[in-house]
Amino acid sequence: MKMKNLVLCALLSVPLVACDKKTAPAPATTTAAAVGDDATVPKLAAGTAAKCPVTGEDFKVKESTVQVTYNGKRYAFCCADCQPTFAKDPAKYAKN
Repeated sequence: MKMKNLVLCALLSVPLVACDKKTAPAPATTTAAAVGDDATVPKLAAGTAAKCPVTGEDFKVKESTVQVTYNGKRYAFCCADCQPTFAKDPAKYAKN
């Protein structure tokens, strides 16, 4: 019985010892096409007709409309919930 416990304990500790390999974190990538708020790109004025790049919904820009810039162009969203979705994959939604 002692031998079984010893073998079992040894087998269970192997993964702990074998997993000391450390992986380097992926380098952060920053590009000129990052989503942000480039002050050099004018904001869309209130009352301007716009189309949400995420939902495809047509709407009128309000003072409270969330707007971002990507790749030198300004994008407005029908609601604040669309901005994080756009930020996850801006290239996908910028085509719309």
